[in-house]
Amino acid sequence: MSYQVLARKWRPQTFEEVIGQKHVSQTLKNAIRQGKIAHAFLFSGERGVGKTSLARILAKALNCHSKPEPTEIPCNICPSCIEITAGNSMDVLEIDGASNTGVDDVRILRENVRYKPARDRYKVYIIDEVHMLSKAAFNALLKTLEEPPPHTIFMFATTEPEKLPDTIISRCLRFDLKRIATQEIIAQLERLLQDEQIHISKRGLFLIARAAEGSMRDAQSLLDRILAYCPDEVKDADIEELLGRVDRSFLFKITEALTAADPEGSLTALNTIYESGFDLRQFYYAYLEHLRDLMVAKVSSGSLAWMDMPEEELKEVVRLAQTVSAENLQRIFRLWYAAENEINQSPLPKVALEMCLLEMIHAQQSIPIDEVLQKLDALQQKIASAPGAHSLVWSAPPKSAAPAGKHEPVKNSAASGYPAPAEAAEQPATLVAEGTAGKRDASGFLAFVRQRNLPLASQLEHGTMRLQGEELLIELPADSFFLETINDRETGNKIKELCAEFFKKQLQITVAPVKKAQQHAGSPPKELDRKKKVHDAMHNPLIQKIVETFEGEIVEVNTDI
Repeated sequence: MSYQVLARKWRPQTFEEVIGQKHVSQTLKNAIRQGKIAHAFLFSGERGVGKTSLARILAKALNCHSKPEPTEIPCNICPSCIEITAGNSMDVLEIDGASNTGVDDVRILRENVRYKPARDRYKVYIIDEVHMLSKAAFNALLKTLEEPPPHTIFMFATTEPEKLPDTIISRCLRFDLKRIATQEIIAQLERLLQDEQIHISKRGLFLIARAAEGSMRDAQSLLDRILAYCPDEVKDADIEELLGRVDRSFLFKITEALTAADPEGSLTALNTIYESGFDLRQFYYAYLEHLRDLMVAKVSSGSLAWMDMPEEELKEVVRLAQTVSAENLQRIFRLWYAAENEINQSPLPKVALEMCLLEMIHAQQSIPIDEVLQKLDALQQKIASAPGAHSLVWSAPPKSAAPAGKHEPVKNSAASGYPAPAEAAEQPATLVAEGTAGKRDASGFLAFVRQRNLPLASQLEHGTMRLQGEELLIELPADSFFLETINDRETGNKIKELCAEFFKKQLQITVAPVKKAQQHAGSPPKELDRKKKVHDAMHNPLIQKIVETFEGEIVEVNTDI
């Protein structure tokens, strides 16, 4: 006798042998036991989950001769059961819907329905892939399907029930078959291999079951290929090579390199996968599933036995998940998931994968916005709780007292309120507290404005101010962007209000454009030693506090501002 493939040899012959479809098997057994047998059945589900097998078993149960009435347990030894199993019964006709799609085929079926079965109780029509019938064929079948002769039963099987007309579905007793769980496929393969006296490791069976994607027939077909490839001894490496799946140890290595922010390690692991001959696009999807497994292991607090992987691999996934935060895992997953189109469409998928890995490492080094906000709040609280630090701002005192009625122009060196390095070298900066704002001069007024209206203060700092009797003169470069803004009536009114509050009197506000040479007349020289500027910036207490809070470092000091 010629060789029979495992999918045919191990096809279920009773309801108890059907794997993973207990909800359907039990319903059919109860219906037979109670004598409530419908005239049309519809079995829908993915490929290889038992649709046609259930239809055959039901046909045997209805026509079995071991008992005078239908039985829920067919004997499989009577002539009717044997012929149905072999597919040559005169009263159980299996029709391929993909080959008999026309209305003429249905008309022939309608003519034959009128005749009683030759030997059995029921004439059964099993139509596989029934969704392939044409619209005219479905319409021709409607009346016969709704009221068939009492001796006729229809059984339909389909992988695409959404393509069936509602008028057909409503006339059938519908059963939706589920994908078979990985553990159930493994258990069935173990029974099969034990009977065939073949040994395959638990991990190898996991690889086969996962590749089958819930289809028992696919799992058995894959097993046939593997046994043909490895006639003597089946090794896990042979199964991975035949299935084209990436060894999970490579996935673990890349994850370890990512969590350690090791770009060289991640690129080396990827290059090893490439040189081993694995399809990089398959690797992409394998690592996508791996990242999903890591996230599930990270957020799950209970048992993870339902995850489809061997126990030793599950322990390694749990260990790796503890080395990276959930936020980083989500960020890595989003970056990897977003690269799908680029990798699939790129003529150089290896380069695309390398750039994606490097981007994932760089993304982990960035500080999450929540952490930045927390550190800012902590820094603000420290500054606020310092003695005498109530809305403190930095301001340089005047170098010398000017004669009465004569004021020197105030040069504002930086928007932050820090004194110029030359001034800081001559005399230490002092703190001007809100409410006092230093002396009642232009320098103190600027510090006062900075506390009350920082945007306005930043505009005033682009020029110079001088107090001349009852007038506050504001000089800005003639080509300054802020000249027109400060000249605005609304801005002028704000300055007048702040002057009245600070100087305790009304002042006239004059805004005058000046040339750069004229503006800097009398200002301290700007050609300072670079090392002096760098030293002042590096020892600035506020900059040191910011660096300490955010665990950063000063990369560059710009002295040209």
